Amino acid sequence: MITASSSYGLAVPSSVGFPASIEGDAMIAPRSSSNPPFAAPRFLPALTGAALCLALLGGLQALRAETPQEACAAAEPASIQVTVERVRSSKGLITAVLYGDNPETFLKSGARLDRIRVEARAGETVLCLHAPSAGRYTVALYHDENGNKKFDQDFLGIPTEGYGFSNNPGFRFGKPEQEETLFTIDGAPVDLRISVLYLQGKNNARDDRS
Repeated sequence: MITASSSYGLAVPSSVGFPASIEGDAMIAPRSSSNPPFAAPRFLPALTGAALCLALLGGLQALRAETPQEACAAAEPASIQVTVERVRSSKGLITAVLYGDNPETFLKSGARLDRIRVEARAGETVLCLHAPSAGRYTVALYHDENGNKKFDQDFLGIPTEGYGFSNNPGFRFGKPEQEETLFTIDGAPVDLRISVLYLQGKNNARDDRS
């Protein structure tokens, strides 16, 4: 998902360089005989209150978080909703990467077509990827529990973090053949379910076989 920054309406100090004409009381002209105080119509407070209510309601609607399902639906037809299953903890991130149908570049650096990082949720985590067009693709993902944005392995090269692929090819000594992981987008959004495979620690592959 992971991740974009946003404004939270914090007060900005005048020292940031805004012109005086928009800094609070500086916008109010002093009274004079040529500038008598303005008498607001009696109905103005009611109109102002109604406008404020409408603005607040509109703002609340705008602030409502879009769900991954809604985001994928809005991006059809080449969208991929991925439900990541068997996530063992809410620590760190789930990182998912989309690859095209090319065994020569499968899992290679710089070959990704899309990537997303989202906060991990124990049990299931939902995310959305976007393909450039119809075709055959692979999704590879891993549970970045320590949040360092790397797929960690031990000194033997065995993954210390959970991972998974589209079509759930299961455990392999090394990466799976891409053909095992390919799925097709043909003009409609795709729903995938990928189970995370942990080789070390809690809920590892040996636990699954017992």
